[in-house]
Amino acid sequence: MIRNRPLTHDLLKSVIEKLGAKLEKVVIDNLKDNTFYAKLHFVKNGTKVIVDARPSDSIALAVRTGSPIFVEDEVLNKVQF
Repeated sequence: MIRNRPLTHDLLKSVIEKLGAKLEKVVIDNLKDNTFYAKLHFVKNGTKVIVDARPSDSIALAVRTGSPIFVEDEVLNKVQF
């Protein structure tokens, strides 16, 4: 599908790139009350910044930037299959 205007995650990717930062990784780090939590790990000029985010947004951004996605063992242990 060809889009004339950037979607939210595409916009965020562009902003990150233009600011000279890189999404180093996404970590899904908690599961509480049936809600998953995630962190975006950025790096810019050697400085690391961690930002709280929804897992859905984090995964969408990771896919667009080619960044790895990790899930903490504690979260996996809480999930029942």
